[in-house]
Amino acid sequence: MKLLFVAAAMHIAGLSLAAAETPASAAAALPVQDSQWHSFTKHQFSLQGCPAYVVAPAVAAPGNPWIWRTAWPDYHAEVDLELLRCGYHVGYIEVVDLLGCDRSLDLMDAFYTQVRAQFGLALKPALEPNSRGGLHAYRYAARRPERVACILGDVPVMDFKSWPRKHPGSQGNWPQVLASYGFKNDAEALAYQGNPIDQLEAIAKAKIPLRHTICLTDHVVPPEDNTLEAKRRLQKLGWDLEVVAVPESKDCEGHHFPFPEASASARFVMNHADVLPTGREFFQLRDGLANANAKFSQGKTGRVAFLGGSITFNGGWRDELMLYLKQKFPATQFEFIAAGISSVGSNGHAFRVENDIFKNGPVDLLFVEAAVNDGGNIRGKPDLMLRSMEGVIRHCRRTNPQTDIVQMHFVSGEALADRAAGKVPEAVAQHEKVAAHYACVSLDLTQECAERIKAGQFTWASGFSSNVHPPAYGQRLYANSMMRMLDAGFAVAAAPQAHATPTTKLDEASYDQGRYGKLEEARLGPGFKLEPKWTPAQGATRPGFAQVPALVAAGPGAQFSYDFEGTAFGLFLAAGYDTCVLEFSVDAGPFQKLDTFSPWSASLHLPWPVILTDGLKPGKHSIVVRTTADAKNRSALHVVHLLVN
Repeated sequence: MKLLFVAAAMHIAGLSLAAAETPASAAAALPVQDSQWHSFTKHQFSLQGCPAYVVAPAVAAPGNPWIWRTAWPDYHAEVDLELLRCGYHVGYIEVVDLLGCDRSLDLMDAFYTQVRAQFGLALKPALEPNSRGGLHAYRYAARRPERVACILGDVPVMDFKSWPRKHPGSQGNWPQVLASYGFKNDAEALAYQGNPIDQLEAIAKAKIPLRHTICLTDHVVPPEDNTLEAKRRLQKLGWDLEVVAVPESKDCEGHHFPFPEASASARFVMNHADVLPTGREFFQLRDGLANANAKFSQGKTGRVAFLGGSITFNGGWRDELMLYLKQKFPATQFEFIAAGISSVGSNGHAFRVENDIFKNGPVDLLFVEAAVNDGGNIRGKPDLMLRSMEGVIRHCRRTNPQTDIVQMHFVSGEALADRAAGKVPEAVAQHEKVAAHYACVSLDLTQECAERIKAGQFTWASGFSSNVHPPAYGQRLYANSMMRMLDAGFAVAAAPQAHATPTTKLDEASYDQGRYGKLEEARLGPGFKLEPKWTPAQGATRPGFAQVPALVAAGPGAQFSYDFEGTAFGLFLAAGYDTCVLEFSVDAGPFQKLDTFSPWSASLHLPWPVILTDGLKPGKHSIVVRTTADAKNRSALHVVHLLVN
């Protein structure tokens, strides 16, 4: 049976760059020799005669967060490898044989100054002591609590009176303690009150988050004399220590064992050592994630859907979240639904929810994003942004009130310009109204990126190098932010319950009944035909918008009509170089015109939703759509879906 003691203060801590020290300019760059460590680049150097190194991630997380290993860096490296994958650096200096004496702490000071100056590492690393590495890690944290984000211990020694003094097989190290500390005899060493176990007050006062992994049958570093004694003393000081206990092991007198909960330990570090530009987070949990948490923890199955545009279609952050969920809930069999369609925003999502998300059953957790495409495709139309996103969320709430929903606001150059001018981007403002009204979790990456850029962690050009699509650095930022959000949501102790759907809508014209109409029910006049596998003769296409059924007209004067029941009607087009200016009539009213050519249609048959009419009285209606010759060389129309609300 595993024992798990959870710290009293489980919080998501941000670090303020405003309080950051400037690395000492006196720390001149030292010669470095590069090698490989588990496929990552290891920068090795010598500092005051001590071997040292920094292992660099393939893509660094913003602010260059890091974990500082203090002993046996190749033992139980699971957490370090996960953190490297998530953009953390790993630092190490070989001072373990000094057993935590003042000289080791002086060398740690020098190492800290060196790597901050030479590698630009963050102000506050996570300390990672293993075994005897606990002596200098904890004494250093007591000396420099302002430099420590958290401590992740693996059977750390907290008192040299326990190890090596009491362990029969380690008493050969006792003279090393006497020599390192300059004790004249055993009595002086045994009277010493500077062990980690004696210096916990500074750590408790600084509220440094602590987590230890131990084995209850460890006879080398007995938990009662070390971790569990530290826990008791910390509790008297008003702080606590999270302990993950392995019940027993026969390897090395219980001192060695398979490392438990490596993913959770990595998440512990990331929740406390990520370098946020302010002391707050950029997500709002509202009604939270209790339903998904319960389903994944207890039901052992889970369905997770991702609804969005090209930033969702392309993966990257999405792949990271899928891996995170599988690591967080290893006994759960997940089904992931990738429902990203490049270039499509909320006015397309609202009509495809039923088909693309719920067609095969309920979904436990839904991620939805549309701020980038709404900010480009329907910029200047806040009402359309609101009624479309409300349509998505209200439809989901009605279909399955148990679905937990996360709304994400991704970043574009235009959104950052708005933030720089002190404005909330138009799409973000409208989508946040919906998130607040329906109590959805939301994550505002536009605000986070703006503040990180202002803090000097990166520039838009260097960090993203694109107006819209995040490269590896941006994907890393997105993924880490989302995982922190999920960690916080899953950590809330709340019973699962159905999400309430507000009686009133934000917009009575919202597309909460959005769906696809049946193409075969359209009444086709001259010039229109239903092609079972339409594809253009030329021009690029997007998946799902070629080699599919479509209503197709190649010239002007083609017409079709459609009867529907609802309040709104539109078309989901493959709008390419030849897409026309169409005209339409609702309920035998006057014809109105709409140009279906998009800013990207010249080179691509773009998935392009257009709303022809909305705000109609509920009931039966009829619409006539026909092509025109109003635009030179553009008189075609390719209707992939009929949009009905």
